[in-house]
Amino acid sequence: MDELGKVRRVISGRIDGAPHETLLVVDATTGQNALQQARQFGEAVGISGVALTKLDGSAKGGVAVAIAHELGLPVKLVGVGEGVDDLRPFDAADFARALVAPEQASA
Repeated sequence: MDELGKVRRVISGRIDGAPHETLLVVDATTGQNALQQARQFGEAVGISGVALTKLDGSAKGGVAVAIAHELGLPVKLVGVGEGVDDLRPFDAADFARALVAPEQASA
């Protein structure tokens, strides 16, 4: 975490107003451990939002709700695949529907 803080200080010293945004990337399969990670990361470098990855599998990503609620951080991006085109803006309504939807049976 100290190294992350150092990176932030170096960037801010070279570019006015930088960093413009600091996103915490959270693996949707991490579970409640991600909340503790978000707290520690936030203390070290400050966070402006969350990117939630690996929503293409069976993970529901409910930890995003806990992070948003407890730390007041918006979820800004979601990853639904492995490619760069699979990183999308977060849509709360779509996320809520997927969170409470019954699991799809595998054929």
